[in-house]
Amino acid sequence: MKHHLVRLDRIAGELNAWLLAIAIGLGMLDLTVLIVKCLPPLPRPPIATGMDGPGHAVMQSPSTQTPDARS
Repeated sequence: MKHHLVRLDRIAGELNAWLLAIAIGLGMLDLTVLIVKCLPPLPRPPIATGMDGPGHAVMQSPSTQTPDARS
């Protein structure tokens, strides 16, 4: 019986370390969510639209957007 109590005590000691790590992680998560909720929302970027309507916009490469200085 004493052997079982020693094993149980050792397991409980290791489990306490894991529970402490989980509690710290959850506390950091709660703090992060609280900070994010207190900040004002970020502005939304404009929606890119093309000739085919929204969702089909084609991005031009930088070389086609700027005039060629060698010409």
